[in-house]
Amino acid sequence: SSAHWPRIDQPGALLVCLPKPSLGAMSTWSGTKYDGPEKNEWYEGEGKFKFPNGVVYEGQFRKGEFHGQGALVYPNGGRYQATWERGYAVEGKYLFNDGLLYEDRNWQYVSQGDRRFYTEVLEGLQPAGQTLLTNEKVPPPIPKGAYDYGSGYYDPVSEQIISYDGKEVLGYVADTEERWIKDHCRKGFEQPPKTDMESPAKAVGSTESKEK
Repeated sequence: SSAHWPRIDQPGALLVCLPKPSLGAMSTWSGTKYDGPEKNEWYEGEGKFKFPNGVVYEGQFRKGEFHGQGALVYPNGGRYQATWERGYAVEGKYLFNDGLLYEDRNWQYVSQGDRRFYTEVLEGLQPAGQTLLTNEKVPPPIPKGAYDYGSGYYDPVSEQIISYDGKEVLGYVADTEERWIKDHCRKGFEQPPKTDMESPAKAVGSTESKEK
């Protein structure tokens, strides 16, 4: 699991508040899609709304807005379950794709008191020499000098979050989040990566252990 709060870019301010002309239609100008019932040309009742970035809202609508119980389901399997009022989450919780619950206060996951990943909590610690570098048993490769963000890697030069394959910019981070990443996240070894790829941004090297 990544130890980062998911990005929820004010879903109530997005296109879900607009009426749509036909049931289940793909919006040709926005790339969004809604599947579910309507009332007076508003999204109403239980339905699904897919954003262009692949995030899907599953739950209740009222007059075209998230209202009631619903979840934002992310492409990586993470899930933000919340109670919504007119498009805004008033109470919610985030579950990573492996079932780990995020806590926004005094979260002790991979802390000084307990450095275990969630896989190790569930399955036990690995023997000497097989310590996990990430929650995944096979850690995703990241370029030298980059930091493992969980859904991709953070490139401190471009200040971008980039997909592990180096093909997509996923977003940017605030100054406070950048400091957290540099203090806590796995970093690519500062050594020439073993790759013949032309672009340094796509070059993947080995990664250092979590003890460093």
